[in-house]
Amino acid sequence: MKIFAVLAIAAAVLGLTTAFKPPAARYDDFKVYKVHVKDDQQLAEFKKLANNIPVRFLNDISGPGRSYDLAIDPANEKALEDQMQYLEFNYERTIDDLQEVLEQSMPANVESVNATMTWTKYHQLADIYDWLDNLAIENMFTVTPFIIGKSYEGRPIKAVRISTKPGNKAIFIESNIHAIEWISSATTTCFINNLLKAETKEMRMLLRSYDWIYVPVLNPDGLEYTHNVERLWRKNRKPTGFSNSSGICYGTDMNRNFDFKWGGAGYNIDVPCDHWYGGAVPDSEPEVLALENFVSAFPRNYIRMYLAFHSYGNFVLLPYGHTNEEFPTNYNQMMRIANAFAAGAKVKYGTEFKSGASGLLNYPVSGSAKDWAYGVKKIPFTATIELRDDGSKYGFFLPASQIVEVCAEVTDGIIEMVKQARKEGLFK
Repeated sequence: MKIFAVLAIAAAVLGLTTAFKPPAARYDDFKVYKVHVKDDQQLAEFKKLANNIPVRFLNDISGPGRSYDLAIDPANEKALEDQMQYLEFNYERTIDDLQEVLEQSMPANVESVNATMTWTKYHQLADIYDWLDNLAIENMFTVTPFIIGKSYEGRPIKAVRISTKPGNKAIFIESNIHAIEWISSATTTCFINNLLKAETKEMRMLLRSYDWIYVPVLNPDGLEYTHNVERLWRKNRKPTGFSNSSGICYGTDMNRNFDFKWGGAGYNIDVPCDHWYGGAVPDSEPEVLALENFVSAFPRNYIRMYLAFHSYGNFVLLPYGHTNEEFPTNYNQMMRIANAFAAGAKVKYGTEFKSGASGLLNYPVSGSAKDWAYGVKKIPFTATIELRDDGSKYGFFLPASQIVEVCAEVTDGIIEMVKQARKEGLFK
C-alpha cells in the first residue's frame, strides 16, 4: 500500500508539474508604430529610444532612409509619442490594439492539437507534423519522409522529398526558421498540398518534372513557444550562456548562424540577449547543423533551386546579404527568375514583390541560409521570399483570413519562376 501511495503522490506531483506552464504573454492595448528614420542623426536617436522607454523593436535596424516598426505598452504610449515628436520623427500608428490583431491569427482553441489541417487558421507544430506524416502514408510511392535532426529541446525536425520519377532535379523549400513568421509555414504547407493534388496543368507539370524537398518548420521549439508563451518570439530556444536583468538569455537567430560570411553584418548580431543574435560561432545551433547536413547529403548539382520562406515585406531577396557591393556571378539570371516570380504573384490580387540582392534591397545581414546555399553548396538559384504584408498594416501578424490568398499568389509566382528557370537552363 505504501508503494501505491508513493506512486499516487508522485503521479499527482507530475501532473501538477506538466500541467503548469507560464501564461501566454498578452498585448492588450499595445500600439504598433511605423517610424521613418531619415538620416544618421535620427538613426542614432531612434536606437536610444529603448534606453528610457520599454519599446519593442520588431525588425532589424539597418540604416537611415527606412521605416521601422515598434510596439509599446499603453502606460508608455504618450511618453513615446512625445519623444518621437520632440525628435521630429515622421511616424504613424498602424495597430491600435496588438492583442486584438494577434487574436485574429490565433487558432480558435490554442490547446487543440491533432486537428484537421486547413488553411483558414494557423496551426501548431503537432498539426503540421500529423499532416506531413499523412502525406507520406497517403503518397507512399512519391513521398519519402525524413527526420533530419532534433531541435535543442529534442523535437524532431521533419522533412519530406516528393519525387514522381528518377532523373528529376530538385527544388528545396524551407520555412519557419523564424518562429514569429507563422505565415511562412502556413503558405508552404498549402503550396505542397496543392502540388500533390495537382489539379491544374501547371501543377501537374511541377509535380512530374521536378523533385521537391521540403522542411516545413526548421524551428520547432520556437514555433511551439510562440503558440504557448510569447507570440513575438523569433529565435530558437537554446540558452546563449548569457543573462541580463530579465534572467537567462535564450535563443539564436538561426538565419544569422550559417557558416558563410558569418558575423560580418547585421543589427545587434553580436548581442547575446538581443532578438537578432547570430550565435557565438557559426553553425552553433543544432537546427542549423541539421539543415546543412540534410542539404549536403544529396548529390552535387541535384538541388538547383533553394527557396527560404519568411515574412514580411513582399520581397524576393537574392544573395548576398553581407554586402551591397558584391553580387553573384549569375546575378542577372537570378534577377530574371526572381522577377518572373514577382510577375506571377501579382496577377490575382495585385500584390507587388520587389526583387534584388538582400544587402542592397533590404538590409545587410550575414550568415543566412540562402547565402550559405549559394556560396557553399553552389546551388545556382537561392532566394528568401518575404511574404505579406508590405509592412503597411499587420507586419508579422497577418490575419489567418489571408492565408489562402497568400498561398494562391505564391503558387502562381512559383509556377512562373520555375518556367523562367527552365528557360535559363537551370535544371540541366
